[in-house]
Amino acid sequence: MATQVRVNHRSPRTPEQLGARIRKVRMELGLSLAGVAQKDFSRAFLNQVELGRARPSTRTLQIIAERLHRPVEYFLQDPQNSAAALELRLAEAGTRIRQGDGERARHLMTQLLALSQISPEIRARAQLVLAEALLRLRAIPEAIEVLELAIKASEASGWRALSVELYDRMGTAYYSLRRPHEAGRWWDKALGGYEDAGLTDPLLKARILGHRANLHYIAGAMREAIAGYQTAIAAAEHVLDMQALGGLYEGLAMSFQKTGDVTRALEYAQRSLRLFDTLRDVRMSAQLRNNMAEILLSQGRALEAETLFLAGAEQLEHVGDRDLLPHLLAGAAEAALDRGDATLASSRMAVALKAAQSSTDPTAKLAAERAAGRVTAAAGEAKEACEHFERALEIASSLDSAIDISRVAFDYARALEDQGDATQALARYRQAYNARHAANRLS
Repeated sequence: MATQVRVNHRSPRTPEQLGARIRKVRMELGLSLAGVAQKDFSRAFLNQVELGRARPSTRTLQIIAERLHRPVEYFLQDPQNSAAALELRLAEAGTRIRQGDGERARHLMTQLLALSQISPEIRARAQLVLAEALLRLRAIPEAIEVLELAIKASEASGWRALSVELYDRMGTAYYSLRRPHEAGRWWDKALGGYEDAGLTDPLLKARILGHRANLHYIAGAMREAIAGYQTAIAAAEHVLDMQALGGLYEGLAMSFQKTGDVTRALEYAQRSLRLFDTLRDVRMSAQLRNNMAEILLSQGRALEAETLFLAGAEQLEHVGDRDLLPHLLAGAAEAALDRGDATLASSRMAVALKAAQSSTDPTAKLAAERAAGRVTAAAGEAKEACEHFERALEIASSLDSAIDISRVAFDYARALEDQGDATQALARYRQAYNARHAANRLS
């Protein structure tokens, strides 16, 4: 039930004006007190709000505004309520981000920051939310600039909890730029700041620990990654929100996949997918379908994998997400190839390569080129296959990803072997082995 905040006195004009606006709109819409309150708060409380004898909490006012089909700002036009209005904008932007609407969140925070008379702390908090929106929109350099300003203000003012939040997001920004060492430095700073300040926010601690576990994953240290994700869950399992828990489950799924524990990988992937489907987070749901499909494809379950790849691609096309889409299209091409439908695989491969041109994610281009190598090799187009594999290897090397180098080199070796080029095939098998050995050495 939404929180209710009562006041024992009438502050000048504000509660009365707020209540009068609510009552006016409710009556215009022909809604009863019960129709607006429903199960979130009592009719009696809403009546007290309308009479100016009680003040709704931020969340309760959001609910009232939604049911009266008005923006929250409509009810907060009085200057004495400006602080509440700003808090509501921050809350709404955070909700938009969780729903995957980074563009709306950016718009809300840009408007808020354009106001001249807001406190330095509200400004820094708004910059944090704006940075999160920019990260969601993959405007990483812009997010870093915003975070730098907020960190400078937060450190100068001694806002230790806010500083830890900002350090964590800065780590995320550099991780998105595939600069793991810089990301790790910021996450270590966040964890150190958390402990030095004696903070007791298990959600924040779990987020930082989960992010640090990601560094072990990309380094190929799967045992350490698994331990890190499990530690993060243990830190806040009973209070973790669905989004945070889903992200940790995803990390565990991918880590168990890399260790060869397919059963546990699928178990955690399914848990994560259920959470993100519930949250209606389209991008993460599509990402999970891609991860699960790759696991199934590696187990020879091409038809099941194909269903997941196509479902994820359809989700992304509906929302216009171009970065992840090539992964799913390339996966669908490989699934068709493994089913023996070379014609369908070829047509899907062409679509995946075209989509990869619009993606800012280098791993999407890597996935499309590797799949194209397999498909063209199966079609007997030896020269084209080699070109695709070479481009895939170049991208994997630029990302310094031993696991991806090993996977591409292995597929390349098999294609060369089928073409009868035993010498070059042996060289690629050796490259795949050495890359895999390097990754295993780290883990």
